[in-house]
Amino acid sequence: MWTFWRRLPQAQQDLLLAALIGVGWFMALTLINDSGLRPQNPTVSVVTGVFLVVTVAFVRRFPRTMLVAVSVLYPFLYAAVGTGLAAQLGLTIFGQPEISDAALQSEIHLVPLLVVGYLAASSGVRRFTCLFFTMGSLAALMIGLPTVVAIVLGNANRAILYGDRYKNLPSDVPSLYNYIDVSLFVFAEALICGMVLLGADARRRRKNVALLEQRNAELVRLRAVEAERAKVAERTRIARDLHDVISHHVSAVVIRAQAADRVADQKPEALREAIRWIIASGKEALTAMRETVRVLNTAEPGPDGTTAPGSGGGTAPVPDLSDVARMGERLKAVGVDVTMHLPTRQRQLTSATDLTAVRIIQEALTNVMVHAKATAAQVTWQSGPQGELLTIDDNGSGGPPPVNVLETARRSESGRGNGLIGMRERATAVGGTLAVAAGPLGGWRVQAWLPPQT
Repeated sequence: MWTFWRRLPQAQQDLLLAALIGVGWFMALTLINDSGLRPQNPTVSVVTGVFLVVTVAFVRRFPRTMLVAVSVLYPFLYAAVGTGLAAQLGLTIFGQPEISDAALQSEIHLVPLLVVGYLAASSGVRRFTCLFFTMGSLAALMIGLPTVVAIVLGNANRAILYGDRYKNLPSDVPSLYNYIDVSLFVFAEALICGMVLLGADARRRRKNVALLEQRNAELVRLRAVEAERAKVAERTRIARDLHDVISHHVSAVVIRAQAADRVADQKPEALREAIRWIIASGKEALTAMRETVRVLNTAEPGPDGTTAPGSGGGTAPVPDLSDVARMGERLKAVGVDVTMHLPTRQRQLTSATDLTAVRIIQEALTNVMVHAKATAAQVTWQSGPQGELLTIDDNGSGGPPPVNVLETARRSESGRGNGLIGMRERATAVGGTLAVAAGPLGGWRVQAWLPPQT
């Protein structure tokens, strides 16, 4: 039911609500008409009901117009019917009331003013404007119009009046002091003021809710963008790991197999030795790949799409300095004499800076092995309070690197360019730098600076 109601346009909601209020109001008047609850002058209750229905039906669509119309017309019609002076002027549409009284006959007859003040304020009319018209209308209804009646009757020929019907009307201005209920007037004005302020507060709360919904939608959108960015970053990290780890092993296997193939006829024993070495290196590659896959399978994505802490994403294989030394041994097996100058730390390399350093050395050695046509290389890892300085030199015969080689490197489907870009991305990710230049051994020098570990 509530869902159906919310789907209706505002105009239909107002008309339906006004119809329900009208049916309830006039049915209540009919039920009490023959009881002791029957009002002294039922006609004014009819006027109140009509104004209430019209106000609810149209005030949200025409707030300013309805505010002015109800505030001005309601006191005049209410007083005209309540005093019976309309009949004196020949306007018998309201009938002849049994009792004529210029006072507010029931507090419930304030409802049209309360409703129009609340709905107009909640629809955007300024509070001061709503208070001016509604409080002024009440003052006219309870003080202004009785005063006019007293002035008129004080100067009229009372012989034209019908007996005692108008004995309750004020006959002169001094009689108003005993006629007007000041406490009721003050209470009614305070009640109207409260309804106007409540309507203005309701509008303010709706605006705040709409603003919060808008900001929440923006946050959801930004969170989705951030989650997608995190997914892309994670895919890039996985691609770098696979490239660095697997390509290093596979490249060594390919080069060793090619070398063995060239000497197989002359040195069969070299072929058998190469096969044994390839088997061992292949097992290492498979182990590294299985560890990477295991990490991916055990990592559970968090609510924003990134790996949740403690969900298995931190179980990646952690290298140590002996793994770096084995990289050099792997190159020696394929004909590249590698000299290693590593730190003296005897512990696992657990920080992001350490892992980045290992991957940069691994990729640089892979490039030496595959592309440099080098016979010697030197790896220096200097660790100090200013950070980590990595230097990889080779004596490759390809000549010095092109100018701006890092800026011109591009990824390709064949994998060319992935190494340099991957090393630069890794260094940048931890706040470091990477440079490629001509080295003292005649080939390339890859040098990376990584910030101190935190």
